[in-house]
Amino acid sequence: MNRRRLSRVAVTAACGLLVAGAVAYAAWTVTGSGAGSASATTAANLSLAAGTPSGALYPGASADMATTITNPNPFPVHVTSVSANTGQGTGGFDVDGGHSACNLNSLSFTTATNGGSGWDVPANSSLAVDATDAVAMDGTANDSCQGATFTVHLTAAAASA
Repeated sequence: MNRRRLSRVAVTAACGLLVAGAVAYAAWTVTGSGAGSASATTAANLSLAAGTPSGALYPGASADMATTITNPNPFPVHVTSVSANTGQGTGGFDVDGGHSACNLNSLSFTTATNGGSGWDVPANSSLAVDATDAVAMDGTANDSCQGATFTVHLTAAAASA
């Protein structure tokens, strides 16, 4: 092979490598753009069954409060606290019709937090909650409160879990 032919082969090979390199580079450097969409659901409010004290109340006594929290959402919800819903009844309390003269301001509800841990209510489910010694009757309760049945209206502070 002569020198001229060898140099032509070398130039052709070099050009071929450059073209192949450019094609390989183009195959790996790609860009693009676009947009996607998603929609968020609307959260539904939790519901709490009105609680009834688990034990008899009398001046100076307290009792546990049991309730059920229902989560209708398709996602779990973390309830941080359960407290009296002071917007319902008298300060969050009602009394049966036969004891309407009972002074409901003698009742109180201590906000329950499950020791600061709160409660996790699964998606589309319910959870029974027991608030220990949460409802109390103080010494100002009048005689009309004897034998009464009390309802405590409750509310929950919550966030998605």
